[in-house]
Amino acid sequence: MKRQKLQGHSTDPSMTEVDRECETTKASPGRSLIIILAIIVSCLMGGWVSTVRNTGSLSLPYLRVDIAIVCFICMLPLAILISDWLYRIFSHQSPPLFKLVQIIFYIGAAVILILALSSSPPSGTLSSYDAWESIILRPVLAFWLMLTLCLLEGQVSGRRTCTDLSWKQGPLIWGLALITAVVVPAIYIQSRVDEIVTTIDESLSSGRLGEARRLTREVCVLAPWQKIGGLPAGDLARDLDRSCYEIERNLAYMQLEPADSEESAYQRARLLTILGKAEAAIRVLAPWKDQQTVSPLSCQLLGNIYQQQEQWGESEDWYQKSLNAWKRLPHSEQQQAGIVSAWKGIAFAERKRGNYEEAESAYLSALSLAPQADQHFLLAQFYEDTQQTAKARKHATQAMALNADRYGKSGQQLITSLQQQHFGCLTVWRQGSP
Repeated sequence: MKRQKLQGHSTDPSMTEVDRECETTKASPGRSLIIILAIIVSCLMGGWVSTVRNTGSLSLPYLRVDIAIVCFICMLPLAILISDWLYRIFSHQSPPLFKLVQIIFYIGAAVILILALSSSPPSGTLSSYDAWESIILRPVLAFWLMLTLCLLEGQVSGRRTCTDLSWKQGPLIWGLALITAVVVPAIYIQSRVDEIVTTIDESLSSGRLGEARRLTREVCVLAPWQKIGGLPAGDLARDLDRSCYEIERNLAYMQLEPADSEESAYQRARLLTILGKAEAAIRVLAPWKDQQTVSPLSCQLLGNIYQQQEQWGESEDWYQKSLNAWKRLPHSEQQQAGIVSAWKGIAFAERKRGNYEEAESAYLSALSLAPQADQHFLLAQFYEDTQQTAKARKHATQAMALNADRYGKSGQQLITSLQQQHFGCLTVWRQGSP
């Protein structure tokens, strides 16, 4: 009996080396290598997207680093399943066809990489045809490169030597892999599009047409069916192209003459800021920004530029200088508007720095000078962020009452958000819908 047990545990000498390797592969199919390689490839693709994006071009079809990484990582489970089937079954049933499939995928991957590195990405607004082409290419390219990577890993790890004709995965596994490969990236991309649309609205409201144009181009590629402010993304992109073209033409005329006065420098810097060229605008204003007599408009513009760059300390300093400069001027409508704008800039910078008491005081100062819908809605948003629901609802309601056309929908959305976030707060619900 003992001898039989020992023989049962011993290795059958008649087993071939391939069978032993296959048995070992079945027992512990290592996936560490392919996962590491997939992460590396995804990061490399993200790096390429970032490089193209930094040049101001459209890194088709992914556009953003996070979108590229999500598409590639989500495609990995499906690529692993298909490569397993190819190696375990197809490669032994039809070896010539399997070799042909390998060659096709290797050549295709090489062509994709060559085109990605050699072709010049577009920088203008694309047509709807190009956008739908990008929607198709996103999963196709990710699938092609991930499956090629899995095939290469199979060659290196020796997975091709293992025959397992009984290998089979159920429809649930395949279904989950397909959902992960297609549906998850689509949901993620749509969520990113919603965030981009919000940023576009903010850019348009603050006059940053260059940034709005760049982001709208991205929306045209990621979700061509998307509407922004009631307009189709493609129509808005073309409108912004025309507006920015006019600004660029005016700027070109202005640059023919030297900026020998602060007024001309300010006008030039203002146009550069609208186009999203913040660093160039700062360079234009550099000769005047250290002077004691710098104008409040220049200070205000610098505060806005640093706000766009999220340099909150610099932004607040320049808005404070703008406020002091405006206060020294005689009372006028422009002076009052400048003071209100400076207070709003200070409030926003303080809010971003976490100084909520100072931010509230600045917002209230702006409201006291201009009790308009804009100021009420800014306060409503501030109070929403700081969890002061009663005050948020009060100012949202006042903004809607003063300007229903502009703040009717957004004000109601803010109140609804308050009701959802603070379900147990009777103060928000008591008055019902305005």
